[in-house]
Amino acid sequence: MNMWRSGGIPLSALCPKYLHSNSTSHTWPFSAVAELIDNAYDPDVMAKQFWIDWTRIQGFDCLTFQDNGSGMTKSKMHEMLSFGFSDKQAVRGHVPVGMYGNGFKSSSMRLGKDAIVFSKIRDTMSVGLLSQSYLENIQAKHVVVPIVTIGHDGQSPVEDAASLQDILKHSPFNTAEELLTELRAITSINSTGTRIIIWNLRRGANGETEFDLSTDRYDIRIPEDACETHKNQKVTQSVPEIIYSLRAYCSILYLKPRMQIIIRGQKVKTQLISKSLALTRKDQYKPVFLKERIPITFGYNIKSKNHYGMMMYHKNRLIKAFERVGCQCKGGYRGVGVIGVIECNFLQPTHNKQNFDDTDEYRKIMGNLAVKLEEYWDEIQYKRKNCSVPTEDTVKAPDQNWVQCDDCLKWRRLPDGINCDLLPDKWFCRMNPDPQYRSCQVDEEPEHSENEQQCDPKPFKKQKKMIKMQEKKDQQQMSAPVLPLPATPLSDSEQWGPAEGAPAGLSSESFTHPSCSGHNLPNDTMLMDCEDHVSTSLKRKINSNMQQKKTKLMSAPESHLPATPLSGSEWRSFTHPSFSGDILPHDTMLMDCEDHVSTSPERVKQVPQETVGVSPINTKMGLPTSSVHQRIPAFMQKTIQPEKTQWKSMPSLPVMHSASAQTYKNKEMGKVLEGNGPQSPMLKVQQQPGGLQDTHKEQVNQLQQELGEVKRTCEHLQVMEIKLQRRLKDMEIENSSLSCQCEQLNIFHEESCRKLRNLRQRIGRLLVTIVPTLDLEEINLDSDVMDKILDKVLNEVTEV
Repeated sequence: MNMWRSGGIPLSALCPKYLHSNSTSHTWPFSAVAELIDNAYDPDVMAKQFWIDWTRIQGFDCLTFQDNGSGMTKSKMHEMLSFGFSDKQAVRGHVPVGMYGNGFKSSSMRLGKDAIVFSKIRDTMSVGLLSQSYLENIQAKHVVVPIVTIGHDGQSPVEDAASLQDILKHSPFNTAEELLTELRAITSINSTGTRIIIWNLRRGANGETEFDLSTDRYDIRIPEDACETHKNQKVTQSVPEIIYSLRAYCSILYLKPRMQIIIRGQKVKTQLISKSLALTRKDQYKPVFLKERIPITFGYNIKSKNHYGMMMYHKNRLIKAFERVGCQCKGGYRGVGVIGVIECNFLQPTHNKQNFDDTDEYRKIMGNLAVKLEEYWDEIQYKRKNCSVPTEDTVKAPDQNWVQCDDCLKWRRLPDGINCDLLPDKWFCRMNPDPQYRSCQVDEEPEHSENEQQCDPKPFKKQKKMIKMQEKKDQQQMSAPVLPLPATPLSDSEQWGPAEGAPAGLSSESFTHPSCSGHNLPNDTMLMDCEDHVSTSLKRKINSNMQQKKTKLMSAPESHLPATPLSGSEWRSFTHPSFSGDILPHDTMLMDCEDHVSTSPERVKQVPQETVGVSPINTKMGLPTSSVHQRIPAFMQKTIQPEKTQWKSMPSLPVMHSASAQTYKNKEMGKVLEGNGPQSPMLKVQQQPGGLQDTHKEQVNQLQQELGEVKRTCEHLQVMEIKLQRRLKDMEIENSSLSCQCEQLNIFHEESCRKLRNLRQRIGRLLVTIVPTLDLEEINLDSDVMDKILDKVLNEVTEV
């Protein structure tokens, strides 16, 4: 080979050992198989079927891969057997998976040391050889790929004679007729296509191939003792089936399969992974570095709750399967059984297409997937809050049933209630129960309707947000400062404000209620309106109003009654201290002092309309007059009790407007005032240092502190209860997991003991031929006696 080009500049050489080095990127054999499937799936080949089989040729165990695609010419085959050639383009929305021009070389050399390729296109058939054994035998310094073109008559051009000779010498096919037989196998299926045969398969330390071909005659599997090390995954209870079963892996290899895969003569039941879940919900992810939103589908695995995580695709091809994020990595019950499906075309996959490059974009999407998963879990639990059985433990069916036609390969949606597992092996559009899609000529039903493309509503998230906003609002109200009230009582006009157009002085007909925004109310309905106002006022401003009420009540003037008898006009406008300026007639005042609760319409009607009034402090506080007595502490009620008797014994004064009536009022009032002299218990309480204000403030503050401590204790207990419940569930799940592991270990231990006993029995039969005096019936095979005998015999044989 000429290593120099014109001008004396050396060409880069490719050592044959690179074929093996390049294949080590596939640590998992199924990823190598997937590369070969991708080559047939891509739009430059557009195969409808792809066959995978195992056979024996000339005593070699061989894997065969065949498609009915467009085939390759000799030049195209040369590019495929070379490195870095990739000019694939999208066709009608079908985006190619391959991008590096390295898939066939790395995958074929990962499965075996040698590969031969047969391809047919129109009237031309080509054969190419990529073989490490061939390069070793000829002691090549560079990678050499023999390629030959063969006609239908079995003849090849003269310039291909050397290539043909090497192929016949270093492959399982020793004659040109045998090569034609393999080419005719392609013709029998379709007029074009490609067939790949790989031999000298990789073997383990025991000399067996890395594939298990005997457990399932229609599958190619990886032994269970080798599948657990795939991708360094931590195996908890069981390994997903796609890790050790090629059939299961191929069923979800593509987000929307467009090609049938037949493994060892039986078709793979491919599925739309996003349509095969239960309790599905749509969500969206909007990366900051992209303009469009990325759809995400969440749902429950209907087969096994132990297999869950994110299914991440790239250009319709599965890259990462069952990748756990967020709460699924914490070992609790949250996220168990949930599968998320997303197509990440904006990320860059690694060369073996089993992972993504660790970039900022990748880390951001993994963090957002964790958040979306948490939201989905909360929404499902909120929707099923009345169900006693955990969602992951219930028997579930997929939300939708889709099946692929074996003729046109179009996907059809079946009506609900049809079990896809009961469908025949070959299903066609003419068997569709829906007459609208009963022909292969009809376009495929849209996978996503307009409603499905939108993000599903999140009632739990909305409710949680509203609760947080309400809590924040309540905290702001609680922390808002209370404005101080004036130290001196306000005048009548300042407290009440006469109604617009009212005459000087207050009248009940034009009285303006403070809480009614200036509406004029009749005198006989005012008190009842104040009573009705209580409930609405407390509901709207219970925190701020209560504080204002207490402050207003505590700031009442200390002087209760005038020291000298009042005239009739003065008595009519007298301001009772406990009502902060309430203007009451003499008979209404006596009734209030009598029981503090008489606000019935009958008692009010006995008073002339021009003298009826309402306590301003009570209406401002949203409380009727009857509630004032109820708010007085118990020790004050006992103190006021003697005074109630005196007020009660006083005769009711008639309403008069003459001078004699006024004199009668003054005399009677003088008697009352004399009874409330300096020795009156009521005045004694008021004259004590600090008065009622300090005592009431201390009690209110103490009650507030106690209430706050009780609230904090209740909140702490609620949080502890939630934590304990979660811990209990986690322990139950952990207990079930440990029980399962314990059972598996017991089974493994019993199986190991059985195998060890059989092995010792066979060793004993072998040792009898060396030591005839050895009696096997006297040896306990469950002990290590046979091991000691074997060591002794081996030492003696070694010495000899």
